This record gives sequence, structure tokens and C-alpha cells, in this order.
Amino acid sequence: MSKKAMFVRFEVTPDIVERAYETVKLATEDGKIRKGANESTKAVERGIAKLLVIAQDVDPPEIVAHLPLLADDKKIAYVYVDSKSKLGESAGIDVPTSAVAVIEAGKGKSLLDEVISKVAALRLKGAPEAAKEAPAKPAEAPKKEAPKEVPKEAPKKEAPKKEAPKEAEEAPKPKEKPRKKAPKKTEKAEKTEKGEA
Repeated sequence: MSKKAMFVRFEVTPDIVERAYETVKLATEDGKIRKGANESTKAVERGIAKLLVIAQDVDPPEIVAHLPLLADDKKIAYVYVDSKSKLGESAGIDVPTSAVAVIEAGKGKSLLDEVISKVAALRLKGAPEAAKEAPAKPAEAPKKEAPKEVPKEAPKKEAPKKEAPKEAEEAPKPKEKPRKKAPKKTEKAEKTEKGEA
């Protein structure tokens, strides 16, 4: 690729790209994968992905731009590949796919481990270069320290606490009105309620 996509954080060698495609293919046959940006995002968020494979030729790039940051946050390894068409083919589908999350490697466990270790080495190797490219921050002026001796303040006088008047606490409660008792029903009234004649 001539122009590097905005979300690409490190360069991947063609050897690693081919191994990533092979890892996806083996995981498709015998393991478990998630295809597409949405499913891959869910797998990474849940922390179940072992490796995230992201295509560089995604248009618009915003579709997968969040994936490297999310994978870093969840400490999941990720690798870039050059073609979403090849990635879709490796994943066993007839359409291009922008991302694939390998959940279980299956037969490709050793290949998966190899890709993860090589990507980690690439990222470590690229880290010093990134530090050189970043503009150096200007040295900060030393902060002024507060004087060691602080003038003593006059002791504060505590204001006397005001107590609530006792009258309010001891005020008599209003008397409740006695309830009137309902008059006793006569036998005749009870029978008419029950429907007896």
C-alpha cells in the first residue's frame, strides 16, 4: 500500500501478513472466529478475542479506526493485513471483510502464538522510532515551592453552640380525637346483608 491508513499504528512485514491470513484460515476450519467490524468489536470488548486482524484498505477508514485503540485497552494483540478481500476469503466468506477476531485458533494455535509474538516484537521495535518522530516537549519551568515557614494564624474562637429551645421539644402533642364506634348491627340488618329473608 502506498498510503498508510490513519488507523495503522505500525508497519507489518509481508511474512507476518501471510501468517495472519493462514491463522484466520485455520481458525475458520477448526476454531472459532468473528467476522466483520461489529462482531470483532464485540469480541474485543468482551475480552474473548485472542488476535484481531484488521484490513488496511477499508473505506471509509473510520469503520475500523476504533479497533486498535480498543484492542490496546483490552490488551489483545492485533495485526494489519493489506486486503479486505483476502481477509474475507481466509475467513471462508465470499465477500470482503474489514476485520476478523480469532476466538479459538484450533489447529493454528502455534501459528497464532507465532503471529502474536512477532507483532509484539514489531511494536517494541517501532516504539523508539515513534518516540523520535514525536516532537520533544519543552522542558517545564521548575515549580515554585511554598515557603517552608508558614506564619501562624491567630487561634480561632469557637462560636457558642446554640441549642434548640426546650419548649419545642417538650411541646404537648395535639390530642387525637377518639374514634366513634359504629353502632352494633341488629340481627335483622345482618340477615338482609347476607341475603337471608
